[in-house]
Amino acid sequence: MGGWNIFYGLINFAILAVALFFIGKKILIKGYQGHRDQISDALKQSEASLENAKKLRDELPETEARGEAERAEILSTAEAAAAAGARRAREADRENAEEIAEEAEKSLRHEKLRIRRELNEKAGEEITAAAAEQLKRPEYAEKRAQLAERFAHSLEQQLKLTPGEQMSIRSQGSVKLIIRSAEPLDEVLVEHLKETVRDHLRAAGLTAGAAHLSVSTEIDESLVGGICLKLGDTVYDGSVAGLLQRARNRISHAENADTELIEALRQELSGLDREPDVYQTGTVISVSDGICRVSGVSDAMAGELLELEGGLRGMVMDLEKDNVGVVLLGNYDSIQEGQKVRRTGRIIEVPVGEELIGRVVDALGNPLDGAGELHTTETRPIESPAPGVISRKSVSVPMQTGIKAIDALVPIGRGQRELIIGDRQTGKTAIALDTIINQKGKDMICIYVAIGQKESTVAGVVKTLREYGAMEYSIVVSASASESAPMLYIAPYAGAAMGEYFMYKGRDVLIIYDDLSKQAVAYREISLLLHRPPGREAFPGDVFYLHSRLLERAARLSPEAGGGSMTALPIIETQAGDISAYIPTNVISITDGQIFLETDLFNSGIRPAINVGLSVSRVGGSAQLGAMKQVAGRLRMDLAQYRELAAFAQFGSDLDKATRQSLHRGDRMTELLKQGQYQPMEASDQVVAIFAANEGFADGVELKDIARYEKGLLSWVRERFPSLHDVIMSGKKLDGEQLEKLRAVIGEYTENFE
Repeated sequence: MGGWNIFYGLINFAILAVALFFIGKKILIKGYQGHRDQISDALKQSEASLENAKKLRDELPETEARGEAERAEILSTAEAAAAAGARRAREADRENAEEIAEEAEKSLRHEKLRIRRELNEKAGEEITAAAAEQLKRPEYAEKRAQLAERFAHSLEQQLKLTPGEQMSIRSQGSVKLIIRSAEPLDEVLVEHLKETVRDHLRAAGLTAGAAHLSVSTEIDESLVGGICLKLGDTVYDGSVAGLLQRARNRISHAENADTELIEALRQELSGLDREPDVYQTGTVISVSDGICRVSGVSDAMAGELLELEGGLRGMVMDLEKDNVGVVLLGNYDSIQEGQKVRRTGRIIEVPVGEELIGRVVDALGNPLDGAGELHTTETRPIESPAPGVISRKSVSVPMQTGIKAIDALVPIGRGQRELIIGDRQTGKTAIALDTIINQKGKDMICIYVAIGQKESTVAGVVKTLREYGAMEYSIVVSASASESAPMLYIAPYAGAAMGEYFMYKGRDVLIIYDDLSKQAVAYREISLLLHRPPGREAFPGDVFYLHSRLLERAARLSPEAGGGSMTALPIIETQAGDISAYIPTNVISITDGQIFLETDLFNSGIRPAINVGLSVSRVGGSAQLGAMKQVAGRLRMDLAQYRELAAFAQFGSDLDKATRQSLHRGDRMTELLKQGQYQPMEASDQVVAIFAANEGFADGVELKDIARYEKGLLSWVRERFPSLHDVIMSGKKLDGEQLEKLRAVIGEYTENFE
């Protein structure tokens, strides 16, 4: 049995060996065949490469010749481009060099003026100090006594009781006289001063005050010489110190460019007025939150500038029986109770003139752009009466904004007041900036008043205006959010004063107040601090007058009054679209119409997001080009009808063919009225685009292609109908022949549009 097992094992081994032999042979043959195929492919590729190499070798001379020609052509083109570039660079360098030289000369001039002013101020301080020390010496004692006597005699002509002082003396029945001098005065001289005052009191019918005249004399060595007399609130300064201070002020502000400094000083000192300096003073009795109360200054006027210690200025806003409320125009940290206040006798004013064009200034006219000081020679009060009815002329000249939806639906005329109203972030400022940019080349001065905005926002606005070349004819007045409420309050009035200068010179002005909501809030803050009673929605009762006296100054003047115009675009911010709130309704009732921007439209991509139903221009077609009035006459009604149908169609009802057609065309008109920011459009192009949509030429264009269709159409019409622009801009309507030609040109373009 064991032998059989061995036999069967040998047979199995033999079978396995034979199977392995045949399998291995098959694998070897297959691997050899694959290797042979690879070698064959490589040989074929080598043969093909050899053929290509032979072919390239044969074609090499021709290729070299062609490459040489191409190289020569490239070199020639490059040399020509380099020459043209060098020529343009030389021209640009020449222009830049001239511009740089002009800027350098301007900067140098400003720097010279600044250095001269600093030198004058320092020289004035040193010379007046030296003169004071010199005049204190004993050998000038006789001169000082003569100065006191001369003051006593001149007081008879200088003394004058103001209405406020007379009222105060009558109510109190007494008056106080303070006589200050650097040295003890002769009794006879003091009695002469007393009698002079009593005589004037009696002459004014103030016998009680003359009987109860209390007199005190004080020695003040800082006066150097002469007399300083105070009667009630009025100071009569005939001292040497006062004389030197006036000389120092005049020297500090002298701008003699062609004479030696010492000669300028001699001229100033020799021309000084020897008469006493008369001014009214008061005392700070309380200060808080940018508001101070001042006693005295009994004849202060509403809106008058007062000078406080440290050079700070304030504006009188509240007139009480025994004190005035003053809003402080600047940093008031150093102001304390008991400090002296001096009247200037001048209503608050700002510099005006051509020098402001292209500049950024604050609400007081001080430069903020770092381009040097303003050297204007004229000023205007920030508040002045609005032109009367006789001085005005009807608004009939268009003020193109460059925005299709506005120029077609709510046209604005020169001299009009059109409100821009809507929630925040709905494009109100964008409309204002586009309007400014569109005035380039139209001989219009633009003033942008930023009220309560971030400084970075104002800087962005200025940068945008510079990029589009609009600062060449613009002024930016900035009262940023970091400034005090009084600066925000006066900023719009300051901008209006700057605009009025040009208006009364016969120029056209566009002024934008961005925005008056913040001015109203600032005025409310000031009023509540002044303890004025609040009214509706916590605003004081005169907040309507706040905006009416500002916006009424916008007008178009008759030729006899100067012929200029000032167009106002105030901006008001609403809360949640509440157009019926207190401040919005106030301004709506003052202006000649409003452009209402809706948040839902803005968020849905319709920009500018103008609500056609709530936007209106009360001037209307009177301030619209004839061709625009001709093609856009029924546009408002069509769009209003489209909005109603679109709202109805949302319910999914079956619509008839006419309704579907109205919706179809309304979709395209709405798409056509969309416009990118900083892309104002010429009035002639607007007429063509709106005409094409109204006539149904765009009905076959897909919505996504409307913008491309419009762009191509305008280029096509300008090329095929070049005279159309002049016809439209002349203000005339298009006649039948011109309309037919325009239809033919648009139809030809539409047929070829893909």
